[in-house]
Amino acid sequence: MNYQSIQNKHFPALSHRDFRLFWTGQCVSLIGTWMQNIGQSWLVYQMTNSSFLLGFISTLQFTPVLLFSLPIGVIIDRYPKKKILFAVQFAMMMTSYTLAFLVYMNWAAYWNIAILACVLGILNSIDMPVRQSFVVELASKEHLMNAVALNSMIFNAARVIGPSIAGLVFGYFGAATCFLVNGLSFIPVLISIQKIEAEGSSVVKEKSDLLLDIKEGIAYIIKNTEVKTTVLMVAFNNAIVMNFMIMIPVMARTVFQGDSKIYGYLMAALGIGAFAGALLLAATSYKGLRRNIQMAAFLGVALFVLIEGLVRNYHLAFIFFIFAGFCMTTALSSSNTTLQLNSPDELRGRIMSVYSLVVGGTAPIGSLYSGAMCESFGVSTTFVVNGIVGLIVMSALIIYRQRLLKKQNDIGIV
Repeated sequence: MNYQSIQNKHFPALSHRDFRLFWTGQCVSLIGTWMQNIGQSWLVYQMTNSSFLLGFISTLQFTPVLLFSLPIGVIIDRYPKKKILFAVQFAMMMTSYTLAFLVYMNWAAYWNIAILACVLGILNSIDMPVRQSFVVELASKEHLMNAVALNSMIFNAARVIGPSIAGLVFGYFGAATCFLVNGLSFIPVLISIQKIEAEGSSVVKEKSDLLLDIKEGIAYIIKNTEVKTTVLMVAFNNAIVMNFMIMIPVMARTVFQGDSKIYGYLMAALGIGAFAGALLLAATSYKGLRRNIQMAAFLGVALFVLIEGLVRNYHLAFIFFIFAGFCMTTALSSSNTTLQLNSPDELRGRIMSVYSLVVGGTAPIGSLYSGAMCESFGVSTTFVVNGIVGLIVMSALIIYRQRLLKKQNDIGIV
């Protein structure tokens, strides 16, 4: 079997020129994004020595997603996605340069890092749903699941490479270099977006009332069992179970007495597993969406979070983060595909804005909760509690979904 036949069977989304351009640009940019995430988290924790204040930065960064995702979904359904995406990526690049400049000049303080985190959060609240809803136009609905898995694959490859590089760069050159590299990494993305032929034009011709448009999207979610239960699962898991970002730097320092390099390695372990999960999904996407794998993956994340809370050996923690990452990306990629395949074209922007809301918008709640839990009871206890609660709630949601689907089948609803 030659390379071309492997691509056609296992990675057919890459046969689309527009998707290939976008995907290759993201390959570079996402490494820089993870370098900035690691650099910012370690810098703030180093400055404040407080897991609560670190969690508050995360809250500021994700609160705009909670506030603005729904109206932004309407905007995405009304205007060309390509132009929106270019403008947002350019603005995100400028925030990276600003943060690098502040750190280099020794002007960085908790308050201005917090402001930039909030600005980045506003930009992310636009970027996430527009990218998600644009994918189907770049790769076609037929190859959507493969495209989502490939996007997840490079995101998680960057999660491996970025933290590993960031830990070393932060240790040897400082945080400013991490932020500068991230700014430079946006250049390939901007070039690739310019070369994309698809404009992402809206299928919604009439500009109706904003609130009515939001209500229409929410009503569809409530009505569709697959969409509703998927949104509930993602919302809960991102708020409680998958809220690793606030806890891993605390674990690296307090449980393993490590530095930024140990933090980077633990994040890389999460990324190794996540990359493996995304690669497997991409390679097997021709088999179609499998609901059982999605549900098992959600349960798996909760189980490995629970185990992490019991581990006191760094090497064991590294291994179990690989398993947690595998389950995490499998659950989220399957959920993303489930929502897109069950979304009408005219509602896709609004449905994916809700996905962005539950992925990013629940993080402020989870960050404050986990930060406070770590301060009061310790990071290991927080992992254990989150894992146990996750197993209980996810089991209940799975049973709820199965009963709804059975009821629909019994009365003949497709």
